[in-house]
Amino acid sequence: MTLYEYLEKYYTPATAESYHREITIFLSSYPAAQVATYAELIGYLSVLRERYNNAATLNRILCSIKVYYDYLCYIGSRDDHPARSILLRDQRSRDVQLQDLFTGEELEKLLSRKERYQALYYRNRVLMGAIGLSGVKTAGNGGYKRNGY
Repeated sequence: MTLYEYLEKYYTPATAESYHREITIFLSSYPAAQVATYAELIGYLSVLRERYNNAATLNRILCSIKVYYDYLCYIGSRDDHPARSILLRDQRSRDVQLQDLFTGEELEKLLSRKERYQALYYRNRVLMGAIGLSGVKTAGNGGYKRNGY
């Protein structure tokens, strides 16, 4: 089984393409990858850390490297997995941009629709009021709306 067949078998098409691209880059920049040790991989990641500032990029590359060693273990080329215990402690941003979720008109529709249960009506009113008071920017008004001003 080839690396690409392995990726297609165990991952979605988009993930398989992404991993294959990163693994190809890894193999071209580090020819001794098949026999690399844990310490050598840590050194390789420290070089990447100088090149890339984004934690998500480093994590994607590390995940791809781990999948490569999963594949080598799967086909029997290696008995150990040198990248298995490597974890990045960088903080990745998982913030949701609330202003991109609803326009002002969509928020109005949510407030004016008939709810199936009375408790949902009150819950939604409280939530929409909290959003309005927090100054969330909506796409419809072009600015921050706080306390009606």
